[in-house]
Amino acid sequence: MNTENNENQEEKKSSQQMHKVKTIIIDTGKIKQTKAFARQDGAILGVVWIVSFACTMLAVNPQYQMLGFISNILIIATPFVVAKRLKAFRDYARDGHISFRHAFYYCIQTFFNATILLTLVQYLWFRFMDTGLFLNQLQTNYQIVAQAYQLTAEESKALLDAVCMMKPIAWASMFMITDLVAGAVLSPIIAAVMVKKNKQQHTK
Repeated sequence: MNTENNENQEEKKSSQQMHKVKTIIIDTGKIKQTKAFARQDGAILGVVWIVSFACTMLAVNPQYQMLGFISNILIIATPFVVAKRLKAFRDYARDGHISFRHAFYYCIQTFFNATILLTLVQYLWFRFMDTGLFLNQLQTNYQIVAQAYQLTAEESKALLDAVCMMKPIAWASMFMITDLVAGAVLSPIIAAVMVKKNKQQHTK
């Protein structure tokens, strides 16, 4: 009897170990798959952001003020673009179901890849393109802010000088931080909305 019990225990242990190994292999495969789709969809979101950024930069010219409206529409569309791409990933790559953890990981990866792409374009824009009109508009906005906070003339000048002296890498980094924060805020919300569990797993 003791021998049979020992054999049964060993079989249970071996089966549990095999189950753990299979689970690890499956999770690793899902992570690689998620990364691949997130790179592709991050590029799509990155293009949306780049077009929005270009519209914002061109909208400072009075002739192209309507581009500012297009830029705002594209920014507002961001969570819907990510949600739509996540739905496509869930339905076609995951057989119609995805956990919150994997959905959240997908969103984070997608926002990160889009941010990297946009940051590169922004750096090149501030490095090689004419940003005179943009800086002039920015100075006007900062003057309004300075008046609202009742800053002295010296404080206002120091603030404007600091803005004008920012290098392209500083501008790109500032926008990058904003994009990453936006991604961190939107990712759990989008993931929670798009979660869809396997019916078999749910019934169990």
